[in-house]
Amino acid sequence: MARLTLERTADSSDQEWAVTRGAAEALKFRLEQQMQWQEATAVRAGRQPQVDPDGAELERIGEGVRVYRVHEVPGVMDGRAALLTQRLVKRLENACWESDVEVECYRYTDPLPRL
Repeated sequence: MARLTLERTADSSDQEWAVTRGAAEALKFRLEQQMQWQEATAVRAGRQPQVDPDGAELERIGEGVRVYRVHEVPGVMDGRAALLTQRLVKRLENACWESDVEVECYRYTDPLPRL
């Protein structure tokens, strides 16, 4: 998630600040994602955190879905050592945010076994 930055204008006093376009977009996204997070009954009832604990990794939101940054982690695919590219995805299901880790791709890190 982008960080909000404020810049002092060249001709301003200490009280005046200008918000850059990127900062305005980051703030808009932050507000939109927080409103979406609050759509879950479990959040409003206090059964889930009031703020998404993974919010710093959030890349985009959609209708009832939150998609986070990809990460590469060591793992196993088809019984072989591999480097997995995976991402966290949260879906609004049964009035709460349910988390899934989705493997986007992988590459084997060990040589093919000899036959």
